[in-house]
Amino acid sequence: MAQSIDRRAFLKGASTTAALLAGAPLLAASRASGADERLVVAVGQWGIETPFAWRSSQSEKTLWDCMYDPLIMRDPKTFEYRPGLATEWKPSNELRTWTFKLRSGVQFHEGYGEMTADDVKFTVEQNLKPDSQGGSAPFFRMHLDRIETPDKYTVVMHFKNRVWEVPSNFTQFVGYQNVTSRKYIESVGEDKASLHPIGTGPYRHVEGKQGDYHRFEAVPKHWRQTPAFKELIVRRIPDPATRLAGLRAGEIDIGNVFGDYLDQAKKAGLRIHETPNAACHWVVLHGQTTPDREDYCPTCPWAGDPKDPKSQENARKVRLALNLAVNKKTIVNALWKGMGSEAPFMYWYYPFHKGFSKDWKVPPYDPERAKKLLAEAGHAGGFEVRVNPLVMTYALDGPDMVEAVALDWEKIGIKVRRVPEAFSNFLPKNRARKTKKTHWVYGSPPFDEPVLAWQRAIYSKGPFNLLADGP
Repeated sequence: MAQSIDRRAFLKGASTTAALLAGAPLLAASRASGADERLVVAVGQWGIETPFAWRSSQSEKTLWDCMYDPLIMRDPKTFEYRPGLATEWKPSNELRTWTFKLRSGVQFHEGYGEMTADDVKFTVEQNLKPDSQGGSAPFFRMHLDRIETPDKYTVVMHFKNRVWEVPSNFTQFVGYQNVTSRKYIESVGEDKASLHPIGTGPYRHVEGKQGDYHRFEAVPKHWRQTPAFKELIVRRIPDPATRLAGLRAGEIDIGNVFGDYLDQAKKAGLRIHETPNAACHWVVLHGQTTPDREDYCPTCPWAGDPKDPKSQENARKVRLALNLAVNKKTIVNALWKGMGSEAPFMYWYYPFHKGFSKDWKVPPYDPERAKKLLAEAGHAGGFEVRVNPLVMTYALDGPDMVEAVALDWEKIGIKVRRVPEAFSNFLPKNRARKTKKTHWVYGSPPFDEPVLAWQRAIYSKGPFNLLADGP
């Protein structure tokens, strides 16, 4: 974040039930002379705030990425692998063994010593804990056999199976295995370390207040790049009006805005830049699981009973009806002023991925057909659904998205019950299947490799397990 910003504000665009692809415009605020040594970034949400890969929801990346280095970098334009903390990596034994050679001399912040193979081993092995909920944890639990460290700069990972995607699990985009100091964690404990994390990145953590702000200082002569700003402050400001006011006043350099606030930002003369493929938004419909799961719901109209073909067909019609009822073009125009687009729903495929087809079609806006499908499925009078209007993850505009979808659903007779709950509470309950079938909007970031998203879906204890539990 810190290396690529020149005091411009960031706006997140997005998408919908089936899904909308967002571009992300950037704005620029003027600051008083002499303030160039400090960069103030305002975000609407940073997830559950933990800095550790094995506990993260990954929406914390906007907060913590500045103070870590990944083993493998990605070229921002081509997505090709580039050396990071690892200078080289190669497979052997038919992709069952992967050997990483580490960069020497890289120091942890605050005098915690040199980053070595032992720290990499320690970081990765935290994923093996049964309660680890990090995005890559199920992959390592399923496939990793053991890790060897023949010397302080060599890590050898042995896997039970042939796994070609190992490097992708260590990149800075979605791999998110930021190397943590074993000495630090073991000396102060994980809970204390999560409040004041130690990394190897271009910024070090100075202080912070949970849910409010965190302050970082640049690391002089950092091995990768010395930051242009000596101080970085990341503030959590959920209210978009407050973020815009801060931008206009020059108190904030970068902040997310959307909808009518975007028009106001333009009138205020803030610079706007667009980042394509910033997020893909869609609605998660719960209850589509298997009989051994506590959130299994064969009677839910959108889920159906896997043992009953007729029930499954009716559920398919209901899901299509819910999709057809949503006016996606209106959402794009209202929330992002056209800085977004409809995209065929493929959670793990973005337009920049090989294999994405422009021939894939998005279901059109057709409320009359939606009503007809509901009637055919035996729900001419509609039914009730629960939605959480506060979940924001990457989707800072999630509340507006949920309300737009809810209003469209109500037009075809669906009874929408809004059940607000903060994301920090909702996410752990969601992964534990205790949300009582509450639907919500997820604004997913782009995956550098589609397989990383697939991994998060196919494991029953993965963060997105609800995508693949059903038939």
